Amino acid sequence: MRRTRTARMVSRALASTVATAVVLLGAVGTALPAHAQAPADPGAAPAPPSRTAVKVDGLTATKADGAKRPAGPRSTMNKGDTAVLELDAGSAVRMVAAAPQAAGCTPYISGYVSKSGLMVRIDYLAEIVCNFYLAGAGQAYLLERTAGSPYDGQVVSVATPFTFYNGYYGYSLGAVLIDGAVYDGGAVMEVGFDIGLQTLNGATWAGCFALPAGHRYLSPCYGVGTTYVSVAVGTGGFATGLAPGRLDLLASWTQISESSSQAFHSARQNQAAYAAYQFDWSHDYCTWAPDNPLGFSFERSCIRHDFGYRNYKAAQRFPENKPRLDSAFYEDLKRVCAGYEAALQPPCYALAWLYYEATVIFGRVQVTDEQIAEAAKLMPDSAAAKTQSA
Repeated sequence: MRRTRTARMVSRALASTVATAVVLLGAVGTALPAHAQAPADPGAAPAPPSRTAVKVDGLTATKADGAKRPAGPRSTMNKGDTAVLELDAGSAVRMVAAAPQAAGCTPYISGYVSKSGLMVRIDYLAEIVCNFYLAGAGQAYLLERTAGSPYDGQVVSVATPFTFYNGYYGYSLGAVLIDGAVYDGGAVMEVGFDIGLQTLNGATWAGCFALPAGHRYLSPCYGVGTTYVSVAVGTGGFATGLAPGRLDLLASWTQISESSSQAFHSARQNQAAYAAYQFDWSHDYCTWAPDNPLGFSFERSCIRHDFGYRNYKAAQRFPENKPRLDSAFYEDLKRVCAGYEAALQPPCYALAWLYYEATVIFGRVQVTDEQIAEAAKLMPDSAAAKTQSA
């Protein structure tokens, strides 16, 4: 096999104080087939690839930044790189210029990541550069590579495909915005590139050889020994700056169980350890009701309830999770009541039910003085006297 020298990756940062240029490197993942279709007429250009992106909440295609691609077509003549996809030795081709390299083509992929809070923008570019004239087609796309994401291995963004005939260069440029509070994934991504190349004079392809550094094959090299070759190339996974498993962690802290409640309050006391997730830890305790009605300590339960409401609303998953959040709130209140002596438990449980009902009906703790007064009738005489004097 022939080897290439290290490919030059574009590394300009976006014009923002929070922007970070990312070198796209990573480990081998799931193989994907190339989608550029061979032309029915060997003298025609290949059909463009037809990748489609899965539609998911929190991920939006946006206009690609044209400044992220080189001005004008690249040329292999001033690179000195050995071609990656090469023709069979001795094949007669029309070269772009006299050069010592074997006739062939080299793919290049680059990406740019900028992050502000939980918002991430990824601009990505895929290019094919040849040193002889031919027909080609290609398309860049973005793959989810975050372990545990329901979209792991799926295409979540696609760039505009390209075709050319009797040329030697093509590029595909795309961009996507990721809302890390909503999208379930986005911590590790990969740029992929489908390529289809057709010779115009009957020359056949010898194979796909060593890629530029930081690139890898996502599919076999189809069409070796024929006039049409297709292959998928990728960058390997790269980090975006988002913390993985944010929605899983949110779910683990908002379950009905006591262990979930304990885990939440432990995390709340150590928020710095979870700073990368940028949760909303704010609260207003029990909103429109006393935090400690008749002396019962309900404030911690209200804090966890606020956390679940605020973060699931930000994640745009509130309606389907509200019943569980309210039930977890009720279980937290009952656990508080269970910690009191038996004589104090009836009024405490009565209040717990009132607070729970208010959240189910109003979506917030909204309890009247009259309702609390009714619960106070269940207090033992000695405790009631203390409550009134207080």
